[in-house]
Amino acid sequence: MPSLADLPPSAWALIAGTALLASIVGLQGKLLFGRTWRVRRTDPGPAADRRRAEAVWLERPDGVRLQGWLTVPSGGMPPRRLLLWFGGRNEHVAWTPDLAGWLPDDCALLAFNYRSLGDSGGWPSEAACVADAEAMAAWGLARLDLPPQALHLAGRSLGTGLALQLAARLAAAGAPPATVSLITPFKSLRAVLARSPVLAPLTPLLRSPLDSMAAARALSCRVLMLLAERDRQVPHAHSRQLAEALQAAGCAVTVQRLPGTDHRSLARTPAAMRRLGEWLAH
Repeated sequence: MPSLADLPPSAWALIAGTALLASIVGLQGKLLFGRTWRVRRTDPGPAADRRRAEAVWLERPDGVRLQGWLTVPSGGMPPRRLLLWFGGRNEHVAWTPDLAGWLPDDCALLAFNYRSLGDSGGWPSEAACVADAEAMAAWGLARLDLPPQALHLAGRSLGTGLALQLAARLAAAGAPPATVSLITPFKSLRAVLARSPVLAPLTPLLRSPLDSMAAARALSCRVLMLLAERDRQVPHAHSRQLAEALQAAGCAVTVQRLPGTDHRSLARTPAAMRRLGEWLAH
């Protein structure tokens, strides 16, 4: 019986290729959602002294605990609406109390780290994270004693895909969000990966496609779309095609491109946070 040392180079190449594909399939959730290197704080905004933030935890039925932050107005008047934030790849959402300082005084802000990011447990995937998102929305509304129509959604990059998937799920259940804000949104993860000659052959193996174009067809609400001046990760053409799909579905879409920004910096720039707050206020 031949030993492994007797295998020809072609057999070793086949074994190595099979092992690589297996690892990509098994690890793709972590590869797509990334990891949190550090908390990137930003300008806390003009209303920071009127906000109070607290660390919160969400217990999921499978035993996973999700780490989050809830920021509410501190003036004594309870919030009348809730903005649920979905971070981008590698994003630690402990920074979101800074964003809350730019929001209207009647708006609370809730954000959770995705599975395996920060101190959240579990393993990320589209199915798990969309289910988590639905639980986050229900938890936040119950915690603040707010009705379903008080829910607003916002996401950045990867988070735009999750925000739209949740919005479509809520709309199908008869409780659509009041608004959706999308910062550097994409058509789908498949469309993003297809732009890379190296990653394009792997798109059939993608188990978390985050198809925003499909989700858009289920929506009919106000949508804000903020684009970076320069974006090498998500082409403006992809975002504008998504805007057209949302408009065709009946959404009132506002698109704005902010100068001096790129894909990574846009969400935390004062101009973007101010624009989000003003749009929600009106």
